[in-house]
Amino acid sequence: MSTEAPIALIFGAGKVGRGFLGQLLSCSGYQLWFVDRDAALVARLEAARRYPVLVMEQPPRPVVVEGVRALHSGDTEAVAERFAQAAVALTAVGGPHLPDVARQIARGVGRRWGTARETPLNILIGENYYRPGELLRQQIRQHLALPVHPYFDHWIGLVELQILCSCIEPPPELAAEDPLWVRVQDEGRLPADGGAFKGAPPSIEGLQLVANFQGGLERKLYTYNAANAAIAYAGFLKGYALLADTANDPQILALARGVCAESGAALVRRHGFDPDEQRAFAEGCLAKYQDRTIADPVERNARDPLRKLGRHDRLVGPACLCLEYGIAPEHLATAIAAALHYNPAADPSAQRLQQRLQCEGLDAVLKDVCGVDPDSELAEKVRARYPRVREQFAPVTRVSRR
Repeated sequence: MSTEAPIALIFGAGKVGRGFLGQLLSCSGYQLWFVDRDAALVARLEAARRYPVLVMEQPPRPVVVEGVRALHSGDTEAVAERFAQAAVALTAVGGPHLPDVARQIARGVGRRWGTARETPLNILIGENYYRPGELLRQQIRQHLALPVHPYFDHWIGLVELQILCSCIEPPPELAAEDPLWVRVQDEGRLPADGGAFKGAPPSIEGLQLVANFQGGLERKLYTYNAANAAIAYAGFLKGYALLADTANDPQILALARGVCAESGAALVRRHGFDPDEQRAFAEGCLAKYQDRTIADPVERNARDPLRKLGRHDRLVGPACLCLEYGIAPEHLATAIAAALHYNPAADPSAQRLQQRLQCEGLDAVLKDVCGVDPDSELAEKVRARYPRVREQFAPVTRVSRR
């Protein structure tokens, strides 16, 4: 990539940052600069100046992203300088890490203001999180000097994205060859909040401007991610290793379809979606999860249950929305109960969840983790399913291929 190319500054050099966003930006003619807190990863990228991506299609297609640079997030001055020079910035760090990114962005905004850089800069927010744009805006403003606020409001766009592409770790043989390998689904769409851009949207392959973006984002979280969570947590109980094998299990597929039907009915009521279009969207999500060319571990999809059981996240959120419109969240309550049993030793979030259940009890977890009133209808449904969901999804005799 020529040094004359416009700079894309990507906060987060993980699987989504490299495998999906980085690949799209590179194909669109940008020079990639990654910012990450993992010093070893930054050093590896900076030394290699490239990384390989394996697109999961038939047959798998290797791609090499060239001309890559990387900065450690602790190198605040260098990050601020690159931000001041960037044509577009993106985040793919995970919602809980947005406050750290906000501090870095605030320094960069201050640098642009100080050099009188009066050109729009859009920050594309690739976080699977509830209203990340609002959170990031609040956090950035906290770190900006008051004279910079008008500049920030006028010139800096905060644009939420829908990340529809699965990005997963490489198999051991690829990781041994090069730890920078990442596997990605063959998915090039990048839906974005069309009304949030400052100035003209950047020229990025696959970028789709969506008018009713918040409705679409909620549909994605409460359908795509809800089905994913139901499949992953029931699949863990049943002993599966791969998501595709889990999603092809008739019992678990029926649970996921029920989750999609419940959440879909509520979304149609709330946003006015066409019911047939909503059903087609849900079936498309399920077909993706059933695709055996995507060797996605159940563990990757189920990890961090404390976050995924949050009030506005993928299971409790649509369940509460169902109740708001008089729809009984029976399958969603089953999926929540399954998630509450998720307990692999290697997942710190899962272990904290189990400790809280043991020490504080189910009602306290429903209240403090899920934001659900223990006296509510949803709590009653989850309590009824919690003792028997392990038996309902008893381990299969033959688990999935590894």
